[in-house]
Amino acid sequence: MPQRAPLLLLALAAAGCAGRDEAAAPPTPQPARASAEPLRLRAGLGLSLVPNLPGVPSDDVPEASRRDVEILVADGRELRLRWTGTVRKETAESARRREEWVRAASNAAAGAPPLPTVPASYEAHEIAGTLLFPDPAAAPAFLLPGLWPEGNATFAGASGLALPKNAFNDLKLRSEAKVPLFLSGRSLRQPALQLLVRASDLAGERYADGPGVWRLTPTPARFSLRVDGRSVEVASIGASNWFGAFEILDDAENPLVLSILPAPAPSAALDLFAPAKVLKTLLGYRVAEVSSPRPETAR
Repeated sequence: MPQRAPLLLLALAAAGCAGRDEAAAPPTPQPARASAEPLRLRAGLGLSLVPNLPGVPSDDVPEASRRDVEILVADGRELRLRWTGTVRKETAESARRREEWVRAASNAAAGAPPLPTVPASYEAHEIAGTLLFPDPAAAPAFLLPGLWPEGNATFAGASGLALPKNAFNDLKLRSEAKVPLFLSGRSLRQPALQLLVRASDLAGERYADGPGVWRLTPTPARFSLRVDGRSVEVASIGASNWFGAFEILDDAENPLVLSILPAPAPSAALDLFAPAKVLKTLLGYRVAEVSSPRPETAR
């Protein structure tokens, strides 16, 4: 027994040190509460949009799936923005090798051993677009960022990034607002547009008031994001319609749509023509970060 005493004392001492270490561990910092002012759309403001993946931190989202937005003009009469992103495209050499493999495999003699599969090689390409929204505050419809086209385009009758102000006021006062999704324009991104049109047509058949009505979620919320590198929370309101759930900045002058999570009601027709998982991948997003204009831009 006497020989075990030193071991017991060491164990007790180690346990005491561990307890002190745990007690000394700093608590996880909570996001600071911020006003809506840093998110006000203005020239030079930058926003990073990432896929809306519940439970996945924005820092863990692949860089290639981000869309960076710079506000060029936001003066009440128009909203002009530039967006950039990256996509993976197969290299020309990779495509040539796989074509040769297909020809060789199709011409192989019967009973010949199968040829080794030729893997595809990809490289990153930048994509970008400059979009103009005339009088977005009075526009009747909302254009999802997942439909934004490459190149230059003008979308009269659509708002981009923020809800039309009248629609936001209706949500707050009447708990519902009519905000159809903007689906016009050949330049909108495919196949997302085609799938969304099909899903919207199906929703129109199922809902008596049509697919364009958004309804307020009663409980006020707070939305987390980064502003100039700091983790903050801003006041938001929630809304939903046939397409999914929305979080909107609680600011009548700048009702920025902070996130969209597609979640249409399941149905055999929807699963066949416009699967919810595909809509989620192509059209869901959240604002992960906002960067204030540089001083020379803000002047």
